[in-house]
Amino acid sequence: MKKIILGILIVLIGSVSITACFFMFRPISIENISYSNLNEDLSKTLTISLKNTDSFSSCTINGLDWIKPVDNKCSFDVKDGEFIIKVKNFLTDTQKPIEVSINDISNIELNTHDYYLAPDESYNLRPNVSVVGNLKDYTLNWESEDESIVEVNNGKITGKNVGTTKVKVSYVNGVSDETTVTVTDIIRKQELDDKKKTVPCEAYTQEEAELLDKILDSRVQAEGEGTRAALLQVIRFITLNFKYKVPYFFEHGRINNTSGQRYVDGEGRYYHKGLYLSENKYADLKKSHCKPKMWGCGLPNYDDLYGWAVGGLYPNGLDCSGFVSWAFLNSGKDVGDYGSGFNEQGFDLSDLGPHHAITYEFMNSNKYKVGDIIGWNGHIALIAGKDDKYIYIAESLNKGLRINKKNHVDRNSDLYKENTYSYVATLTGFYSEDGAYTDMWE
Repeated sequence: MKKIILGILIVLIGSVSITACFFMFRPISIENISYSNLNEDLSKTLTISLKNTDSFSSCTINGLDWIKPVDNKCSFDVKDGEFIIKVKNFLTDTQKPIEVSINDISNIELNTHDYYLAPDESYNLRPNVSVVGNLKDYTLNWESEDESIVEVNNGKITGKNVGTTKVKVSYVNGVSDETTVTVTDIIRKQELDDKKKTVPCEAYTQEEAELLDKILDSRVQAEGEGTRAALLQVIRFITLNFKYKVPYFFEHGRINNTSGQRYVDGEGRYYHKGLYLSENKYADLKKSHCKPKMWGCGLPNYDDLYGWAVGGLYPNGLDCSGFVSWAFLNSGKDVGDYGSGFNEQGFDLSDLGPHHAITYEFMNSNKYKVGDIIGWNGHIALIAGKDDKYIYIAESLNKGLRINKKNHVDRNSDLYKENTYSYVATLTGFYSEDGAYTDMWE
């Protein structure tokens, strides 16, 4: 009797065990599908979240490479296309068609990673955004590490107080870039001021002079060497940002010495990168007719012209063509050291572009741009700005390097009088490209 009961118990226990095992296997299902940020190969990782997985569970896309889930998830790298997800376990299998369309941002790169501002000065950072797919509407996030130094509003940075901080741009997927912004009072906000004092002799320490060079170069690099925008940065920096006025100095000659004058490199025609404001610049000079002097320091005059006393000490600066060739060189366009007089014996700076006579119709057309040359026979200058009423001409004459504004909408303006500006040389095709220039500095 005991043996029979024991057998029945064994059978019952066995039945329960079989039933319990049977109900441990439930139909597998797809709970969720998610995507990662972009991978380096511009794919995304597709993650399938599953329910009711067991030791027999596996997943595939389009029937290839069945894999086992880990923590109830299967992951595959995918690009654009149509796919069929298949999952199965001991009891069931299921499938789901999907269409993958990757629209995202893969990279952001700012046009500069090192920029300098004066207090209250602004600049628009330009992000180059690499888009994958057909992403059209997106929002970039901007932030300043220290808004007491630099404020940022949709890429427009404004210097608030002297100091250095970082400005970051990012997208929701984590892609980002940043630039270091330094606010310094060694320069000033770009504004027209004809009452600036002439730069004194030895106005800056070598460290300060090197900083000025670095600021100027950073502005050129931000726009791209050789562009119209870079030239305008150079023109506006030396005439507006620089706190002093660079004086005029009659040339003692020039490097190319085409006119038979004395060979000179630094006296009135400093033909090198940066501002000529420290003694270490003297080492750059190939040859100087007399003892070198930086801008603002007196040099003897040797030209018996315009009432200037021969042998008298005059501030060393830039003559008209010296300024133009210096501006081009510092913007990345080395045009050589030439003058500005029309002649038939060789190239001069006025030959850089075709000439257009200055007429009311021409000056009120869109046939010329800021950054073009303007002048008359024997004098050359650059157009630094243009608005609805005035053109702004950067030039070095007896009063020093400055910006003159001339009314172009008034037919009686001295812009159209005799014995004044006679031509504009347009420089379309001269620059590597125009770049992101503006007609005015504000």
